Amino acid sequence: FIIQACRGKDFNYEVNIQHDAPGDDGHDVERQSDRPISIPACADFYISYATAPGYYSFRNINEGSWFINDLCKVLREYAQKEDVNTMMTRVNRNVALGRVVGSEYGYRRQMPCHVNMLTSALYLTNVRQSQI
Repeated sequence: FIIQACRGKDFNYEVNIQHDAPGDDGHDVERQSDRPISIPACADFYISYATAPGYYSFRNINEGSWFINDLCKVLREYAQKEDVNTMMTRVNRNVALGRVVGSEYGYRRQMPCHVNMLTSALYLTNVRQSQI
């Protein structure tokens, strides 16, 4: 679903950005005036939740959180190759399909939820394996 609707009464103010990548002079951004290039103040955030709003997040008493365990596994394997959004899609799949909790009331699963406000792909290429 794609929903175009207000979600509050606040305005999203802008902040100026600095081009700090080597050779990055901002030519990939369409300039609308001679003003400094700016983006919304809440841009370039990526928020990951262990589960969708209103639902439980599970953890194994011995192994810990399903979400954090799968996140660490994916980061170890793909941090040098893939962007954050692609890796988090892998985490979603692993958490959603990899485990289930059963009880007399039926089976329970977990689905991570992410808020992506990035303005470009985010790579973690300088992360060493020992940091994960």
